[in-house]
Amino acid sequence: MKLPIPFECRFLASHPSLARAAESMGFSLSDNDARIAALQNKHKGERCFIIATGPSLRVEDLDRLQKEVCFGCNKIFLAFERTNWRPMYYTVLDVLVAEINAQAIRALSVTKIFPTCVKEFFPEDKDIIWTNSSGSESQFSEDLFHQVVGGYTVIYPQMQMAFFMGFSEVILLGLDFSFQKSPSTGEFCRHGEVLQSTGEINHFDPRYRPVGEKWTTPRLDMQYGYFKIAKERFERAGRRIINASRQTALDVFERVPFDEIVK
Repeated sequence: MKLPIPFECRFLASHPSLARAAESMGFSLSDNDARIAALQNKHKGERCFIIATGPSLRVEDLDRLQKEVCFGCNKIFLAFERTNWRPMYYTVLDVLVAEINAQAIRALSVTKIFPTCVKEFFPEDKDIIWTNSSGSESQFSEDLFHQVVGGYTVIYPQMQMAFFMGFSEVILLGLDFSFQKSPSTGEFCRHGEVLQSTGEINHFDPRYRPVGEKWTTPRLDMQYGYFKIAKERFERAGRRIINASRQTALDVFERVPFDEIVK
Protein backbone atom coordinates (compact mmCIF):
# COMPACT_ATOMS: atom_id res chain seq x y z
CA MET A 1 0.00 0.00 0.00
CA LYS A 2 1.38 3.40 -0.99
CA LEU A 3 1.30 6.36 1.38
CA PRO A 4 0.08 9.46 -0.50
CA ILE A 5 -0.06 11.83 2.49
CA PRO A 6 2.86 14.30 2.54
CA PHE A 7 3.29 14.24 6.35
CA GLU A 8 3.60 10.47 6.37
CA CYS A 9 6.05 10.61 3.46
CA ARG A 10 8.30 13.10 5.26
CA PHE A 11 8.05 11.27 8.58
CA LEU A 12 9.01 7.88 7.19
CA ALA A 13 11.75 9.37 5.01
CA SER A 14 13.38 10.90 8.10
CA HIS A 15 13.02 7.75 10.25
CA PRO A 16 14.57 4.81 8.35
CA SER A 17 13.84 2.25 11.11
CA LEU A 18 10.17 3.18 11.11
CA ALA A 19 10.14 3.10 7.33
CA ARG A 20 11.46 -0.46 7.38
CA ALA A 21 8.83 -1.43 9.97
CA ALA A 22 6.11 0.18 7.87
CA GLU A 23 7.33 -1.69 4.79
CA SER A 24 7.13 -4.97 6.72
CA MET A 25 3.45 -4.23 7.27
CA GLY A 26 2.88 -3.50 3.60
CA PHE A 27 3.25 0.29 3.66
CA SER A 28 5.88 2.14 1.67
CA LEU A 29 6.75 5.46 0.13
CA SER A 30 6.13 5.73 -3.57
CA ASP A 31 9.35 5.97 -5.56
CA ASN A 32 8.53 9.56 -6.45
CA ASP A 33 7.82 10.59 -2.85
CA ALA A 34 11.05 8.96 -1.70
CA ARG A 35 13.00 10.95 -4.28
CA ILE A 36 11.33 14.19 -3.15
CA ALA A 37 12.13 13.31 0.46
CA ALA A 38 15.79 12.89 -0.45
CA LEU A 39 15.85 16.50 -1.69
CA GLN A 40 14.53 18.12 1.48
CA ASN A 41 17.33 20.23 3.02
CA LYS A 42 19.86 18.33 0.91
CA HIS A 43 21.76 21.58 0.34
CA LYS A 44 21.04 23.33 3.64
CA GLY A 45 23.13 26.47 4.02
CA GLU A 46 24.64 26.28 0.52
CA ARG A 47 24.32 28.64 -2.42
CA CYS A 48 23.02 27.84 -5.88
CA PHE A 49 22.61 29.47 -9.26
CA ILE A 50 19.36 29.52 -11.21
CA ILE A 51 20.32 29.91 -14.85
CA ALA A 52 17.82 31.65 -17.11
CA THR A 53 18.30 31.76 -20.87
CA GLY A 54 18.23 35.46 -21.73
CA PRO A 55 20.52 37.11 -24.30
CA SER A 56 22.88 38.32 -21.56
CA LEU A 57 23.85 34.77 -20.58
CA ARG A 58 27.41 33.99 -21.69
CA VAL A 59 28.60 30.43 -22.23
CA GLU A 60 32.00 31.42 -20.84
CA ASP A 61 30.24 32.33 -17.59
CA LEU A 62 28.83 28.81 -17.43
CA ASP A 63 32.41 27.51 -17.67
CA ARG A 64 33.09 29.32 -14.38
CA LEU A 65 30.17 27.60 -12.63
CA GLN A 66 31.31 24.00 -13.01
CA LYS A 67 31.87 23.62 -9.26
CA GLU A 68 28.59 25.35 -8.33
CA VAL A 69 25.17 23.80 -7.83
CA CYS A 70 23.06 25.07 -10.73
CA PHE A 71 19.48 24.82 -11.93
CA GLY A 72 18.97 24.84 -15.70
CA CYS A 73 15.79 25.05 -17.73
CA ASN A 74 14.16 24.89 -21.13
CA LYS A 75 16.72 24.94 -23.98
CA ILE A 76 19.84 25.47 -21.87
CA PHE A 77 21.10 22.28 -23.50
CA LEU A 78 21.96 24.34 -26.59
CA ALA A 79 25.03 25.49 -24.65
CA PHE A 80 26.30 21.98 -23.97
CA GLU A 81 28.30 21.64 -27.18
CA ARG A 82 30.33 24.70 -26.14
CA THR A 83 30.96 23.97 -22.47
CA ASN A 84 31.60 21.11 -20.08
CA TRP A 85 29.30 22.78 -17.56
CA ARG A 86 26.06 20.97 -16.77
CA PRO A 87 23.29 21.93 -14.36
CA MET A 88 22.70 19.61 -11.42
CA TYR A 89 18.95 20.15 -11.69
CA TYR A 90 16.77 20.79 -14.73
CA THR A 91 13.13 21.87 -15.10
CA VAL A 92 10.64 22.54 -17.87
CA LEU A 93 7.27 24.14 -17.15
CA ASP A 94 5.82 25.52 -20.39
CA VAL A 95 3.70 22.96 -22.26
CA LEU A 96 4.85 24.12 -25.71
CA VAL A 97 8.52 23.98 -24.72
CA ALA A 98 7.99 20.47 -23.35
CA GLU A 99 6.09 19.25 -26.41
CA ILE A 100 8.48 20.69 -29.00
CA ASN A 101 11.68 19.62 -27.21
CA ALA A 102 10.61 16.35 -25.57
CA GLN A 103 13.17 14.22 -27.41
CA ALA A 104 16.11 16.47 -26.52
CA ILE A 105 14.92 16.75 -22.92
CA ARG A 106 14.67 12.97 -22.55
CA ALA A 107 18.33 12.67 -23.55
CA LEU A 108 19.58 14.93 -20.74
CA SER A 109 21.64 13.16 -18.06
CA VAL A 110 20.78 15.44 -15.14
CA THR A 111 18.32 15.36 -12.24
CA LYS A 112 14.98 16.40 -13.70
CA ILE A 113 12.27 17.93 -11.51
CA PHE A 114 9.10 18.73 -13.44
CA PRO A 115 5.63 20.00 -12.51
CA THR A 116 2.90 17.55 -13.46
CA CYS A 117 1.47 19.99 -16.03
CA VAL A 118 3.97 18.61 -18.59
CA LYS A 119 3.60 14.93 -17.66
CA GLU A 120 1.64 14.11 -20.82
CA PHE A 121 4.81 14.67 -22.86
CA PHE A 122 6.92 12.29 -20.75
CA PRO A 123 4.45 9.52 -19.82
CA GLU A 124 6.97 6.66 -19.71
CA ASP A 125 10.03 8.50 -18.40
CA LYS A 126 11.33 7.02 -15.15
CA ASP A 127 14.08 9.55 -14.42
CA ILE A 128 11.81 12.50 -13.64
CA ILE A 129 10.83 13.68 -10.16
CA TRP A 130 7.25 14.93 -10.36
CA THR A 131 5.78 17.74 -8.27
CA ASN A 132 2.11 18.67 -8.29
CA SER A 133 1.27 21.74 -10.34
CA SER A 134 -0.69 24.33 -8.42
CA GLY A 135 -4.13 25.03 -9.78
CA SER A 136 -4.63 28.13 -7.65
CA GLU A 137 -1.52 30.06 -8.71
CA SER A 138 -1.87 31.88 -5.37
CA GLN A 139 1.29 31.40 -3.34
CA PHE A 140 4.90 30.34 -2.95
CA SER A 141 5.11 26.68 -1.97
CA GLU A 142 7.75 25.69 0.58
CA ASP A 143 6.80 22.02 0.32
CA LEU A 144 7.47 19.99 -2.84
CA PHE A 145 5.37 17.15 -1.45
CA HIS A 146 2.36 19.43 -1.73
CA GLN A 147 2.87 21.44 -4.91
CA VAL A 148 4.86 24.00 -6.85
CA VAL A 149 3.30 27.25 -8.04
CA GLY A 150 3.94 28.09 -11.69
CA GLY A 151 4.22 31.86 -11.40
CA TYR A 152 4.21 32.26 -15.21
CA THR A 153 7.90 31.35 -15.48
CA VAL A 154 9.97 28.21 -14.92
CA ILE A 155 12.28 30.28 -12.69
CA TYR A 156 9.59 30.56 -10.02
CA PRO A 157 9.16 26.78 -9.46
CA GLN A 158 12.94 26.52 -9.30
CA MET A 159 13.01 29.12 -6.53
CA GLN A 160 10.55 26.95 -4.60
CA MET A 161 12.68 23.87 -5.25
CA ALA A 162 15.76 25.72 -4.00
CA PHE A 163 13.89 26.74 -0.85
CA PHE A 164 12.80 23.14 -0.17
CA MET A 165 16.38 21.92 -0.67
CA GLY A 166 17.61 24.36 1.98
CA PHE A 167 19.75 26.75 -0.07
CA SER A 168 20.47 29.91 1.89
CA GLU A 169 21.42 31.97 -1.17
CA VAL A 170 19.99 31.80 -4.68
CA ILE A 171 21.84 33.67 -7.44
CA LEU A 172 20.05 34.47 -10.69
CA LEU A 173 21.94 34.61 -13.98
CA GLY A 174 20.73 35.32 -17.51
CA LEU A 175 17.39 36.70 -16.31
CA ASP A 176 17.08 39.68 -18.65
CA PHE A 177 13.36 40.07 -17.96
CA SER A 178 12.54 41.54 -21.37
CA PHE A 179 11.19 40.06 -24.59
CA GLN A 180 10.55 41.01 -28.16
CA LYS A 181 7.11 39.57 -28.81
CA SER A 182 6.29 37.57 -31.93
CA PRO A 183 2.99 37.91 -33.82
CA SER A 184 0.01 36.14 -32.30
CA THR A 185 -1.38 33.02 -33.96
CA GLY A 186 -4.81 33.65 -32.48
CA GLU A 187 -4.50 30.35 -30.63
CA PHE A 188 -4.40 29.71 -26.90
CA CYS A 189 -2.96 26.86 -24.86
CA ARG A 190 -3.01 26.10 -21.14
CA HIS A 191 -0.22 28.59 -20.54
CA GLY A 192 -1.70 31.45 -22.52
CA GLU A 193 -1.73 33.09 -25.92
CA VAL A 194 0.33 31.31 -28.59
CA LEU A 195 2.82 33.35 -30.63
CA GLN A 196 4.86 32.34 -33.70
CA SER A 197 8.49 33.36 -34.01
CA THR A 198 9.63 35.53 -36.89
CA GLY A 199 13.28 35.48 -35.81
CA GLU A 200 13.22 37.66 -32.69
CA ILE A 201 16.28 37.16 -30.48
CA ASN A 202 15.18 36.66 -26.89
CA HIS A 203 17.75 34.12 -25.74
CA PHE A 204 21.46 33.40 -25.44
CA ASP A 205 21.64 31.24 -28.57
CA PRO A 206 20.35 32.38 -32.00
CA ARG A 207 19.08 28.84 -32.60
CA TYR A 208 16.91 28.96 -29.51
CA ARG A 209 13.65 29.76 -31.26
CA PRO A 210 13.66 29.11 -35.02
CA VAL A 211 11.41 31.07 -37.34
CA GLY A 212 7.96 29.48 -37.24
CA GLU A 213 8.28 27.92 -33.78
CA LYS A 214 5.35 28.56 -31.46
CA TRP A 215 5.71 29.92 -27.94
CA THR A 216 3.51 31.50 -25.31
CA THR A 217 3.14 35.18 -24.46
CA PRO A 218 5.57 36.08 -21.64
CA ARG A 219 3.58 37.58 -18.74
CA LEU A 220 6.25 39.75 -17.18
CA ASP A 221 3.62 41.63 -15.20
CA MET A 222 2.54 38.45 -13.44
CA GLN A 223 6.11 37.19 -13.04
CA TYR A 224 7.05 40.43 -11.30
CA GLY A 225 4.43 39.91 -8.62
CA TYR A 226 5.50 36.34 -7.99
CA PHE A 227 9.16 37.32 -7.75
CA LYS A 228 8.21 39.80 -5.02
CA ILE A 229 6.54 36.94 -3.14
CA ALA A 230 9.67 34.77 -3.49
CA LYS A 231 11.86 37.57 -2.18
CA GLU A 232 9.64 38.00 0.87
CA ARG A 233 9.53 34.25 1.62
CA PHE A 234 13.28 33.84 1.40
CA GLU A 235 13.97 36.89 3.55
CA ARG A 236 11.42 35.78 6.14
CA ALA A 237 13.45 32.56 6.47
CA GLY A 238 16.74 34.44 6.80
CA ARG A 239 17.80 33.61 3.24
CA ARG A 240 18.14 35.68 0.10
CA ILE A 241 17.82 35.79 -3.68
CA ILE A 242 20.22 38.04 -5.58
CA ASN A 243 20.47 38.89 -9.27
CA ALA A 244 23.87 38.54 -10.96
CA SER A 245 22.54 38.80 -14.52
CA ARG A 246 24.85 40.89 -16.67
CA GLN A 247 21.83 42.71 -18.06
CA THR A 248 18.37 42.77 -16.53
CA ALA A 249 15.23 44.88 -16.30
CA LEU A 250 14.18 43.07 -13.11
CA ASP A 251 14.49 45.33 -10.06
CA VAL A 252 12.97 43.05 -7.40
CA PHE A 253 16.21 41.50 -6.18
CA GLU A 254 19.51 43.02 -5.09
CA ARG A 255 21.91 43.38 -8.02
CA VAL A 256 25.38 41.87 -7.53
CA PRO A 257 28.08 41.87 -10.27
CA PHE A 258 28.73 38.32 -11.48
CA ASP A 259 32.49 38.86 -11.56
CA GLU A 260 32.50 39.77 -7.86
CA ILE A 261 30.81 36.59 -6.68
CA VAL A 262 32.45 34.13 -9.09
CA LYS A 263 36.22 34.39 -9.33
